[in-house]
Amino acid sequence: MIFKLLIVFVLSSIPLSIKTETKIPIRQTCDEKKYNQNYKYYEMQEAYDFGRKIQTLLAKKDLKGIYKIVLIDELKNGPRKAYLRSKSFDQIFPKEWVSKITSSKIPCNSLGWRGFQLADGLIWYDLTPSGKWSIQSINGVNQENFEDNNIVGWRTKKGLISPTCFPTFGHFENTKINLYSEKFKIKDKIKFKTSPGKYIGKTIPINYQIEHPTHIRGKNNYVYSLTTNLNDCFKWSLQNGFGKKKSEKYELVAFNNFIYLKNRYEKNIKYDHYKPHYKILKKIDLKTCNKLAKQLTNKCKEAYLISIGYQSGGTIGWLGGYYIFGLIEKKNNEYIVPLKFFNLKNLALNFLEKN
Repeated sequence: MIFKLLIVFVLSSIPLSIKTETKIPIRQTCDEKKYNQNYKYYEMQEAYDFGRKIQTLLAKKDLKGIYKIVLIDELKNGPRKAYLRSKSFDQIFPKEWVSKITSSKIPCNSLGWRGFQLADGLIWYDLTPSGKWSIQSINGVNQENFEDNNIVGWRTKKGLISPTCFPTFGHFENTKINLYSEKFKIKDKIKFKTSPGKYIGKTIPINYQIEHPTHIRGKNNYVYSLTTNLNDCFKWSLQNGFGKKKSEKYELVAFNNFIYLKNRYEKNIKYDHYKPHYKILKKIDLKTCNKLAKQLTNKCKEAYLISIGYQSGGTIGWLGGYYIFGLIEKKNNEYIVPLKFFNLKNLALNFLEKN
């Protein structure tokens, strides 16, 4: 009897590791009479249940389930799927962050065009065009560090390149893409936009310009251009390849590794984030640059992956994209040429990883 009591005492003194699972709120019903549905593209209960599915996977620390079940495409903001697969759950998601998500109230209704959120925007999700629900953004978690913070702006022998010098494609309108596609009979506009380096210097002559529909010769001189002569960057007031107005130079300001135009209207704010600004993310090797524009026969002198855009001033926030630009030499001139375009940073990183 004494022996049995001794065993019980010893066992009771040994600390046991008990696996506890984070609890999530009890499932609720989205009563259509109670909630006025903002948009009609989704079923409210279906939306709610997807939000709860996200909470369940996080509570179980089911990382595999996250990137296979509730994450279809690359995130608009957040870690890449490849990065998620290479790390453990705790390496990605801080404990406090998980607690905020799993205790968050799940919405039955969307927040307008943005979709649905958990924990005040730590996670955004929505119904995709394919008809499947997916997480769109994961904010506030640990991410891979790939940016070269030692490079601040694109500097050449002629000077620091202005944000307005890069020939971008715009955000809400496709006039430039449409005009060039029509002029040079390009059928696949998506391929043209995402891989312009395959067309420039072959299908489209380098430095070829098309007059803007509102162009008035001798007055506003509006033109569209896919490339920019580097000399023009330091001569004209450019508009990202959408036209040149007059001879004018902007003062540039560096802040948080971004290159901005100096704010001319508010004394307390040095930079103008409502105008185009850019950041060098990564230097691209010459082999990759020349591969993206083979027809230019190894004329690439320098290339970078950059993010470029501007603050909209409204609820949309930052409008921009990710480009690989190359500095191409041709007939004793240097041109800034867009070689690749990505609407998401994660897609750009995937491309660089494969190339």
